[in-house]
Order: sequence, then C-alpha cells, then structure tokens
Amino acid sequence: MANKNSDYEFEETMVTLTDEDGHDKDFYIDEIYETDGKLYAAAIPAGVENITEYYVFRLKDLGNDDFEMEDITDEDEYDAAADAYEEKLDARMWNRIIESEE
Repeated sequence: MANKNSDYEFEETMVTLTDEDGHDKDFYIDEIYETDGKLYAAAIPAGVENITEYYVFRLKDLGNDDFEMEDITDEDEYDAAADAYEEKLDARMWNRIIESEE
C-alpha cells in the first residue's frame, strides 16, 4: 500500500540498488527531505524491523517527476544529510509518544 507524503507529494517506494560488488539489494525509501537547499532520500534495507542501518543519497531532479539517486562522496555533506534524517526520526518518535498520550 502506498501512502502520500503531503510535503513532497511522493509515494512510499521500494527501489533496487546495485552495490559496488554488483549485487542487487532492495531498499525502502523512508524519507525524502531537503536540507541546505538540496533534496535527499534516506534508504533502509528491505526486511528490517527497526531503523538501525540506513543510507543517504542526494536526489537529482531529472524533470517529469523523475529523480536519480546519487552517491554523496563529500563526507561533510553526507554527515549533514544524515544528521538531518536522524532529526526527522527523532521528531517522528516524539510525535508517536505524544499521540499515544492523547
């Protein structure tokens, strides 16, 4: 089942990425977000219950609602994008706690 995200108008997506050894792996795109004027996607390996491992990619807009996931080679940019994603995870957790108390 796909859900719309009202901020970015995207549907939850599974993608298959090929690693440096040529192995295909499925990932769930957990979050698409903007930080420092750039668009990023946080990808979680398929089949995990808890978010303990994730990868961050820069999104390149190809037009017509198509995007390409790019590796982030600059360590500072990757760290900033990962920090922004972790802040979103923290906010999500607090929102769930608050909603459960209501």
